[in-house]
Amino acid sequence: MKKLNQKEIKKHLLDILLNFKNFCDNHDLKMYLCAGTLLGAARHHGFIPWDDDIDVCMDRESYQKVMEIAKKNSVFNEHYKITDFQFNDSSYPFIKVVDLTTKMSQQFENDEADYLWIDVFPMDGLPGDKSLQKKLYQKVAIVREIQMLSFAKAGQGRTLAKKILKPLVIPFAKMYGLRRANEKLNQLSRTYDYNKTGWIGDVMWGDYGKETMRTSDYFESTKVNFEGYQFDTMACWDSYLTKLYGKNYMDIPPKEKQVNHCLQAWLR
Repeated sequence: MKKLNQKEIKKHLLDILLNFKNFCDNHDLKMYLCAGTLLGAARHHGFIPWDDDIDVCMDRESYQKVMEIAKKNSVFNEHYKITDFQFNDSSYPFIKVVDLTTKMSQQFENDEADYLWIDVFPMDGLPGDKSLQKKLYQKVAIVREIQMLSFAKAGQGRTLAKKILKPLVIPFAKMYGLRRANEKLNQLSRTYDYNKTGWIGDVMWGDYGKETMRTSDYFESTKVNFEGYQFDTMACWDSYLTKLYGKNYMDIPPKEKQVNHCLQAWLR
């Protein structure tokens, strides 16, 4: 197998994104750039230089349509595949679109779907009451921690404390079960209907209080440039990025905060 350098890895990630955008366009589904990928579009007009992943989001209705299509045929455009724990080909509670021609390895995780990927997060309803939002995110945070520990690599971690504690807590996470944790996260994320509450956010995998907005604001879209291509995102992207990364999100962070997924990749 040929090992890919960082430039080649990003080329494959961009190809996954472009092919998934084409998939969504063909099925009249709305997909937005979000999180670090949207920050990259705003600040760098493409990838954050030290980053090595792509994040997109979809409203729950569009997301579920992708799931329904994938149940019948999860492979599209020859070598791109829609994976999810419900299809028994991913460790995560959300969709990952992978490139079957690649192989990858992450430093801190054991994931059986060892291909280069992009993340697809569902955007779900939130209550208008901030205290109820907090309670929901607290429940999600507990299950997310169990979920991540259930397939983490023992003895690996970004800090010494994590390296020491992981071997002690991983057995308990495994007792709870990865699939059970993913099913619970999926259930919790769908607690509220954004068409009824008027609020929407990344409940399943987002940061508490930071990736929330009014439903009407989310569904008003605009275009942003990413690596020379135009992609949709929410028109309120500036306030979204401000809540997520702070008012100085356009500033380059110090070296110690320039982190990535510590992955290696090869062409099969």
